[in-house]
Amino acid sequence: MKSSWKTLYHFFLLFLSLALLVGLAVYVYRNGESFERLKQIDLSIIAWLIGFHVVNYLLLGITHAYPLSKYGVYLKFKDWYGLATISEMFNYLLPARGGSAIRLLYLHDKYHISKRELLSMGLAVVMTGFLMLGLFGAVYCHLFLSHINPLFYALEILYVCVTVSSLVFVFASDFVIRLFKMDAKYSPRKYLVDKKIMGVSSLCYLGMLLINPIKIYLSFKAIGIDLGLTETIEMSLILLASSFFQVVPGNIGVKEMATAYIGKQYGIQFETALLASLIDRSIMMLFLFPVGFYSYWSLMLKESFSAINLQSSGASSRIPLMKRLVKLRWPLLPK
Repeated sequence: MKSSWKTLYHFFLLFLSLALLVGLAVYVYRNGESFERLKQIDLSIIAWLIGFHVVNYLLLGITHAYPLSKYGVYLKFKDWYGLATISEMFNYLLPARGGSAIRLLYLHDKYHISKRELLSMGLAVVMTGFLMLGLFGAVYCHLFLSHINPLFYALEILYVCVTVSSLVFVFASDFVIRLFKMDAKYSPRKYLVDKKIMGVSSLCYLGMLLINPIKIYLSFKAIGIDLGLTETIEMSLILLASSFFQVVPGNIGVKEMATAYIGKQYGIQFETALLASLIDRSIMMLFLFPVGFYSYWSLMLKESFSAINLQSSGASSRIPLMKRLVKLRWPLLPK
């Protein structure tokens, strides 16, 4: 993609994100009476929500850290948990999942692992997650959802497609490598045949998959709405499916509107479902951004500034990383 098209693309995403946020803010302002129940939120439920977000990022961090053991890299808890929060925080701030690129650059610079190897490793782990999600979604949709409803029928087809494509990639990765003429040296097969890596990754993604409906249940419970088990699982599967088609960073605004629309199908008022989604998003950001910024400072910025201040001559290994991070963080700045 040419530089001018990249800039235009970034401006479009920025404009779309701002438009969604402004529209959401205007809607909340004009329907303020519907959000009065925020004053009655049970703080114990908020504590549980924070706890599940903490566990969610714990599981995500394990999927990032455990495969690195193949290269003799064993990160401390502070490092791998911090990298998980940094990555997710910048995924909300940057287009094209820029947070994942920041994590990759950090690992490449500090542990001298090839970028292609890191990409291959990440691809293998993510495809394992997609396989778990696809299998769970396809089986649940086929056994428990009504095929009369076109939305549920389309949902099952989507999860079947995710399952089939993931199975092809996981069990026929060499064929995929040849088909797309990729460098066989960096094939993800070496990670896909590692039973420990795939086992740990599968369990972690299964845990995150089970946490998602719990968070939805607690978000509605916080405003006095008791959802049943089937409703929470179905809403979770629909929202996870919508995340496949991310238009703006972090799906900000899109997830909230999708939750409100889906909630309406279950007899929940649009404003009530929207409020529940905003609660979940707000709690997540109240945890993610402070922890993410602290980790970003302690793992990346602090060492860079120390190197710049203490070293009078010569290049610091952190300075190139900083330049690339700034470039990733501010893609709209003119060169």
